[in-house]
Amino acid sequence: KRDLMDKEVVLVNLPPAVGHSYKASRAYPATGVLVVGTILKSLGVGVKVIDGAIHGDYAERALAAVGERTAFVGFSVMTSQVPLALGLTGLLKAARPDLTVVWGGIHPILFPGQTVAHPDVDIAVTGEGHQTVIDLVDHLKGARTLDEVRGIAYTGGSGQVVFTPRAAPDDMERLPHIDYSILDDNEAYLGAGSVFAREVATDNGEPLRIMPVITALGCCYKCRFCINVILKRGYRYRSARSIVEEIKRLQASYGANAFVFFDEDFFISKKRLREFADLVEAEGLRFYWRTWGRVNYFKESYLNRDLVIRLEGLGLRSIAMGAESGSQRVLDSIEKGIKVDDIVRSARMLSGTKINARYSFIVGLEGETREDTMATYRLCSELMEVNPTVDIAGPFIFRYYPGSPMFDRITTRYEVGVPERLEEWGEALHEEGFLRIDDMPWVWEGCMDAVAVLNTAVNVHNKLRRKRGPAVRAARRLIRWRLRNFNSRLPVEACLARLGKRSYYRYLDLRKAFTG
Repeated sequence: KRDLMDKEVVLVNLPPAVGHSYKASRAYPATGVLVVGTILKSLGVGVKVIDGAIHGDYAERALAAVGERTAFVGFSVMTSQVPLALGLTGLLKAARPDLTVVWGGIHPILFPGQTVAHPDVDIAVTGEGHQTVIDLVDHLKGARTLDEVRGIAYTGGSGQVVFTPRAAPDDMERLPHIDYSILDDNEAYLGAGSVFAREVATDNGEPLRIMPVITALGCCYKCRFCINVILKRGYRYRSARSIVEEIKRLQASYGANAFVFFDEDFFISKKRLREFADLVEAEGLRFYWRTWGRVNYFKESYLNRDLVIRLEGLGLRSIAMGAESGSQRVLDSIEKGIKVDDIVRSARMLSGTKINARYSFIVGLEGETREDTMATYRLCSELMEVNPTVDIAGPFIFRYYPGSPMFDRITTRYEVGVPERLEEWGEALHEEGFLRIDDMPWVWEGCMDAVAVLNTAVNVHNKLRRKRGPAVRAARRLIRWRLRNFNSRLPVEACLARLGKRSYYRYLDLRKAFTG
């Protein structure tokens, strides 16, 4: 059996898409890559992480990291990243033809056959990676043949694609806490550079130092646009005690004072939530946190005002929720499992607190009418009314990424070609990473133009939501009126917003002058 103590694995996190802007980049550590790296390190294998989300020279860094000690190079690949992954894989193979390249992530899971059919990709991981990584290390040690590695695809000697039996879903209680020491520079992620910094503010102006904590995997709901449906990834969550212990470790090791809980639905278990709150209070911990939840939990029997205030006191500063649409017909068609009234009630419940209420919306779904789209913008206006600091994400034109039942239906019904080879994805994708479908025939006429103007108004609201001043108040009233009436003519909100900023600071100067 071979000893891997002198070997190293290079793990690559790519930019999110070809059009990634480093100037405007906000990053957090790539948790999937880091979990794999943590497991490898625990097995005695050296790990080098290359993060293309923050380093524009990631290709040069990867080439420099690969050498005689490299056991394999692992990529995490979404469909939007296929052209980038393929380009770097080709460079690595040209430099070292004997190098083993492993692709994991959503694209190899969805398209394992076409992934390993490419001569530069040796192995595709076809599911979650915890057990697969352990088996792969056993294979590299000579203790397991390649066909005994669970959860992979590879090309056999005769050219056929071989699929091994799937590995069991990752067990959250056995999944290790991420070992951030495998990163060269943790300071690149801590602080104001986090993508979540705009949602999580400290109380006393202390510098924000924010880190992710994986508190669950998968989801138990069946939204028809979601990747979890096609992958059948059931919800598995970490215990309250495990979460608290990881928070304490990250506070002690890195001075972290804020955390993003990666969890499709942190509030799904009432028991775990209350245990978590009790532990935080009992141990006197102080930190800020952001997570995801569902609007239908906000009711007197669960997330009532008393519990909201308690969580606010325990540092909760942002809840991201999928509102999706203001049309109940659309919500039912995508099997969201919520009511429009749930969305409004959640915004009202969070109003007046320090908890950022963030709602994501989508428009342009197949079968969505003009009236449905209007209902979504009316709902945005109503949310701004009941909770002036509400944070609206979108409404986004829905993009048909591979992996959902809706994608399969659209591509079949409208005869949209899906690439059959890896090298074809570069031409098929928009620079933001979604499948290029230029005319989108299912969208009502004029939808794109109206959404462009109305979303400008929504963006202005988001920038003004915590500002004051007469011009700001006027701009916000105009925004609510515009969205409520679905009016896309003469957008003047941006001008008023700029005026509001100047007039507010002029007002402060005058008040200071007169009051001494």
